[in-house]
Amino acid sequence: MSEKSHVVVTARATDRRSDVAAALDEWETAVVAPCSVREWLASHEVACLVVADDPTTPEIRGVCEDAVGVPSVVFTAVDPTEVPCHADGFVRDDGDFGRLRDEIRWRLHTGPHAAAAAEDALRESHAKIERLHAVVAEMVACDTEDEVYEVAIRAAEEILDLDIVGIDTVEDGYFVPRAVSEELKSSGYGTLPADEGVAGRSYQHGESILVHDAETHPDASPTGPYRSVLSVPVGHIGILQAGSRETGAFDERDRELAELLVSHVAETIERLQAEERLRRERDRLSSLFENVPDPVVRFAYDDGALRVQDVNATFEDVFGWSADEIRGADIDEYIVPEGREDEAKRLNEKLMAGESLHVTTQRRTDDEVRDILLHVVPFERGERSLQGFAIYTDITEEKARQRELERQNERLDAFASIVSHDLRNPLSIAQGYLTLAQEVGAPQHFEEIRHAHERMGNLIDDLLSLSRQGDVVGSLEPVQLAAVATQAWAGVQTGAATLESVGDVTFLADRDRLLELLENLFRNAIVHGCPTDGDLGCREDGSPLTVTVGTVEPSAGDDGEPAERGFFVADSGCGIPVGERETVLETGYTTSDEGTGFGLTIVQEIAAAHDWAVAVEESEAGGVQFTFTGVTEPPLEAEN
Repeated sequence: MSEKSHVVVTARATDRRSDVAAALDEWETAVVAPCSVREWLASHEVACLVVADDPTTPEIRGVCEDAVGVPSVVFTAVDPTEVPCHADGFVRDDGDFGRLRDEIRWRLHTGPHAAAAAEDALRESHAKIERLHAVVAEMVACDTEDEVYEVAIRAAEEILDLDIVGIDTVEDGYFVPRAVSEELKSSGYGTLPADEGVAGRSYQHGESILVHDAETHPDASPTGPYRSVLSVPVGHIGILQAGSRETGAFDERDRELAELLVSHVAETIERLQAEERLRRERDRLSSLFENVPDPVVRFAYDDGALRVQDVNATFEDVFGWSADEIRGADIDEYIVPEGREDEAKRLNEKLMAGESLHVTTQRRTDDEVRDILLHVVPFERGERSLQGFAIYTDITEEKARQRELERQNERLDAFASIVSHDLRNPLSIAQGYLTLAQEVGAPQHFEEIRHAHERMGNLIDDLLSLSRQGDVVGSLEPVQLAAVATQAWAGVQTGAATLESVGDVTFLADRDRLLELLENLFRNAIVHGCPTDGDLGCREDGSPLTVTVGTVEPSAGDDGEPAERGFFVADSGCGIPVGERETVLETGYTTSDEGTGFGLTIVQEIAAAHDWAVAVEESEAGGVQFTFTGVTEPPLEAEN
């Protein structure tokens, strides 16, 4: 008695026979070499022979001729017009075993005439699939969703032979028609709830539904002439429905082909929607980019640098470089000031590590360095790529006000110290001598009281000077050093001291503040230059103190660069020890019980407000010399 095997697979290559047999695991299969096929067919009951090899070779052609009375299917990549053997079926091997399985099913379960019809149907189905693939190119060329839906309706009618077709999208919980067959247009096809009926179930569950008879289906609510319904969800977008007046009009093959069609529709619609979202986002960013009031750079991180893609008009106005000049360049090379290169490198590393930036820093325009609030916003990030916007908010004025406030606070702290200590000391002295004078009636104590009051008066004058003016200067005007020095000398009790002028210079300054600076230096020289119990303005040996005001002329320095122009104030007093010269300009520094410690602080702040550098040195006469450099000469027309 012969053994039974439903499907026999043969091919010259062993691996080929095994691979094909493994794909046909729903049947009993036997793997047989071509040379053994005739013997196997004679000794076994074979339902179908699968020849998975090139049928143009003599050996394989002989196998097909031996399969007399047994359905045979050739499965190969060879063109069917070139197949010389007499097989019952042919399936092109394009890597899809599904077609081969379909062919075998028909051979196993139908008679010879039905098999021929099934073969025709299969080939027709394959042809439809090929035509549907061609529709994809037409969809890709569509610019709008409505165009895609119209192409899909036409393909469903002409290629799938579906009679009545409509595509609805879901909007606010309702199916809204987007494209329909001509018959539906005249039948008043309208909106329906997206959770009712066959369409609602199909959409909500994401599965296709075949309705063979709408009269008997539990989810169908037939209100028109259509008895058969095919409902296929179009992704999350909507639904495709086909209808027919005949019952049982649609089968599984119709469902498969409709699903293939809507998969292309869904993919194309999602692409168009994504492109539209990206277009709107780019338009929004572009509008923001052009209209934001701060300078903005659109950049791409490339080869370790932030490359400029574009800049807005505000950037061009503030930083002084046009988009054409710096497009494609490393932005850091243009706007990072000297000394901040390492900081910029660290910020770039943070960006590539996934951080956004919101930092206070400094950036360089074409003519100055400005305080900047830097805000970097990435909008597209890859593994080794980055695109985004850098927004530069100029906070130079805010930082200046902040620094001024800090200096004011420092002065207030100093005022508190003076009020709590320095003013209290002479006040206590005055009160003590007043009490003593009242008790003993000695008039000499009233002189001590007068000195204490003078001490408090000096303190109050210095405090008022700092609190009212600080380091703020008014408008600058051309001033002559010698003239202002003479005026300042007249406003100070100089005693026996003398003033000498060595040269003269005209430069830009706030005249009132320069006058105050010189008065404080003159007063400091006379009171502290060489303190003595003798006459005011005299040295310890009784000789008059000399105060000299002169000019500093530019000359080549040690590095070959010319020194800056300026002026100096020197005296012939006792001088200041080298170790104390760096501290004499600090608030509260004094070497005298009569000093407030604020006179030289005022000098320092006035110089700083003019951007002058101050140096404390020994004078030629052995006293102290204050040298000021960095003065600005007026334009020629201003001197005239």
